[in-house]
Amino acid sequence: MATIKRRPDRGDRWEVRYRDPGNRQRAKLFARKVDAERFAATTGADIVRGSYVDPSLGRLTFARFVDEHYRPTMVNLEATTRARDESYMRTHILPMFGDRSLASIEYSTCQAWVNELATRKAPATVVKAAQIMGKVMKTAVRARRIPHNPMTKVSLPTVTESEDVYLTPAQVESLADAMTEVGPRYRALVWLGCYGGPRIGELLALRWSDVDPMRRTVTVSRKVVEVTGAGMVEGSTKTKAGRRTLTLPRRVLAELEAHRSAFPSTGLVFTSPDGAQVRANNVRRRQWAGAVALAGLDGFTFHDMRHTAVSLWVAAGASDLEVAKWAGHRSATFTKSRYAHLFPEHGEALAERLDAFIKASTRTPAADVLPFPRVPAPG
Repeated sequence: MATIKRRPDRGDRWEVRYRDPGNRQRAKLFARKVDAERFAATTGADIVRGSYVDPSLGRLTFARFVDEHYRPTMVNLEATTRARDESYMRTHILPMFGDRSLASIEYSTCQAWVNELATRKAPATVVKAAQIMGKVMKTAVRARRIPHNPMTKVSLPTVTESEDVYLTPAQVESLADAMTEVGPRYRALVWLGCYGGPRIGELLALRWSDVDPMRRTVTVSRKVVEVTGAGMVEGSTKTKAGRRTLTLPRRVLAELEAHRSAFPSTGLVFTSPDGAQVRANNVRRRQWAGAVALAGLDGFTFHDMRHTAVSLWVAAGASDLEVAKWAGHRSATFTKSRYAHLFPEHGEALAERLDAFIKASTRTPAADVLPFPRVPAPG
């Protein structure tokens, strides 16, 4: 049990003495008796529950903890995710918390950091930085360095999702024609992106061995991303659902065959002028921006091709299950919630079917109504 004693020789403060689970004598001073009593009660309860944390372990600096304990947990992250997290750590988190001890980082400190960061950065940036900070502190809790995660109750700014952009078939053709003027080797990329829906990293990782002209299919199983400090990194799609086979419209297959004739390659479908792996950032800057402007579609992005594909599938009558399969989503539930506004069930089609039910109703039964048999009461 802890003991509480007034210490005139220590500035008239209140001293709590207790023994930790290792039977080591511990002492802590408080200015107020009520704080000493609260500490004694909670510490005793923690010892009984087995959740006691040695205060000395929290003296480790945040930066050292990241180096010695958190970074080893990042080994299973994708290369792009790790590079992003390291960038956030270096830019937004370590400058604020690097020299602080883990135990000194409190809720109020974390909330103040988020509030200040929100005055300089977009909400999405602030939220991502806070998520990474929360992961570090959660790891510190698991490592028994601190008793609780100070990021748990921190309020974050609201991230407002931008409106998706969907092209009509005529606009897709206009964009493809514009790409022919600006960068003809990427014309087929527009057709495949807007009707097949692969992400840009999946498009740039496609090989001719993934294309089956007889069945009119393209198999998506890989992606390539550019990672700072590591260059172009290729790997499998993020999830099992992401590995999928798409059946292409004949026009899109014809565009791919024309691309093969104009820009022959035995490996990658899309290559740079020197036959190397395409860097998405280079295409975005050198060809994509010009084609989008020429087509009058300012603001249209690589990822908007994927949104366009989904909208065209739904317009062609695809179900939510079919869309989920083609888009590589793990569940139709996500597809339905993400693109609910595109499905006809959420508009006039449902109202028309309800009207049909109303018109088909009659005032008299369609068949004789039989009385429900009564069960005799037990004698």
